[in-house]
Amino acid sequence: MSLIDKHKGDRQQENWVELRENEDVARLRQFPLFAKFSDDDLQRVVRAAHHDTMSGPWPLIHELTPADACFILLSGEVGVYVGRQHVATLGAGEVIGHSAIQEGALRTATVTTKGPAEVLRIKSEDPVDLLDEVPALRDAIAETLARHTPPDLAHPPADTEPKRAKVNASVPTDLVHRFEDAARDAGVSVAAALEEALTQWIDTKN
Repeated sequence: MSLIDKHKGDRQQENWVELRENEDVARLRQFPLFAKFSDDDLQRVVRAAHHDTMSGPWPLIHELTPADACFILLSGEVGVYVGRQHVATLGAGEVIGHSAIQEGALRTATVTTKGPAEVLRIKSEDPVDLLDEVPALRDAIAETLARHTPPDLAHPPADTEPKRAKVNASVPTDLVHRFEDAARDAGVSVAAALEEALTQWIDTKN
């Protein structure tokens, strides 16, 4: 290959990368969570990420493994599982797996695409720096957690403890904590995750 041909190939690759980045920026802009980001902020997020495409179900996160990346779901849906129990379904525009990285903890759930999907994957060494560079991303993550937290848990009465369902008394404490951690890591409320898990369990018995 001549130097001229190599130069042309490099330019074509650069043009393709720039085109993909601009496309991903435009797609992020469509999601409410990223609507208030500046163009520079969106560019920083996209450039820190790797665009992955899945043609079918594919595990993004494995329970009880080190947190090596977080994800922004561009298209498709993912299922969140604790053990074999399905606890939540998340759609496009959600940030997935950020809690374990921020806390330096093991994954509390398995997250798998439910079909064809596209994600932006940000490696574990990048999110912390990215949050410092793009405060809007930190705000977006906080908004996601707040949006999925029930009002009674976000603002409990001053002199009372949060009420516990009686079913909790017969469930091992460590399992309850794992379930709560998995729901938080997935960005959904414990109540919503529990409702979906119980509904699915009942359906399997009917």
